[in-house]
Amino acid sequence: MKRGETVILAAGDFPRKGGEAWSLLAGAKRVVACDSAADAYRRRFGRWPTVAVGDMDSAKAAVAASSGCRVVRMAGQDDNDLAKAIAYCRREGWKNPVILGACGKREDHAIGNVFRALEFGLEIVTGSGRFVPMCGRKTFRVSPGTAVSVFAPDSTTRMTSRGLEWPLDGVRFQNLYCATLNRATSSRVALTANRPVSVFICQ
Repeated sequence: MKRGETVILAAGDFPRKGGEAWSLLAGAKRVVACDSAADAYRRRFGRWPTVAVGDMDSAKAAVAASSGCRVVRMAGQDDNDLAKAIAYCRREGWKNPVILGACGKREDHAIGNVFRALEFGLEIVTGSGRFVPMCGRKTFRVSPGTAVSVFAPDSTTRMTSRGLEWPLDGVRFQNLYCATLNRATSSRVALTANRPVSVFICQ
């Protein structure tokens, strides 16, 4: 499935016009909005998203339903609306949706969303960059000087790197932030990881 064919729009900061997140949202084949994000999407684009998912305690669900937007109510507090939207996409067979609007407004939601996306192996695009999940080997095309941060929730993670100012070979991940604030030294950054990590690439 083409990257960005399906996007999940969470209820954090709405993508800024002109950025990558906005372009993905505007060009998506289908938009799965988390609860009140359906209303935010309609205000910006003049139409409802394909689907609104969640406990629907914030969105104007009746209006959305009467306007051609499918409303999928999922009760329960064990999962947040983003997790419910991801589950819905999986059920529909919509593979690898890109997540937008996952950060901003509340820091606890943002942090939770980043690691929820890592758990499911999904990319988040924000106003300042993108969180890319990886395990194994991955090469990123970047501009020299681009800020790169790695978040490894598993302390047994071992990595190697090429193209970073401070190599990750042999780094012991004793905390989440010990491999943040790095910088690309070439147009390609090649990483390997033996456990899932989230790589943030600044725009």
